[in-house]
Amino acid sequence: MARHLSFCSKFRASGPPQDPTVHLIRAMRQVLRKSLESPKSLRSMPSSPVAKRENLNMKGSVLTRSESCIPTLTLVEATVYCGVEEGCE
Repeated sequence: MARHLSFCSKFRASGPPQDPTVHLIRAMRQVLRKSLESPKSLRSMPSSPVAKRENLNMKGSVLTRSESCIPTLTLVEATVYCGVEEGCE
């Protein structure tokens, strides 16, 4: 909580950056530092390993796209959606 309050007070106290380029460089430096300081995962293998392709017995099957899931759009006249009494234009 103290860290959050400290950040908020620093954020309010700081004005707009004098040079946006310098501000961007500082922000990227902070992001890089945080990513380097964070603990890394020690796993080298994925959590759900995939069997070798030859063991899958796929025999050349490939996923192909059959049809679009969005039906073809057709143009309709505006009078279908807009009543004649309403005077849409």
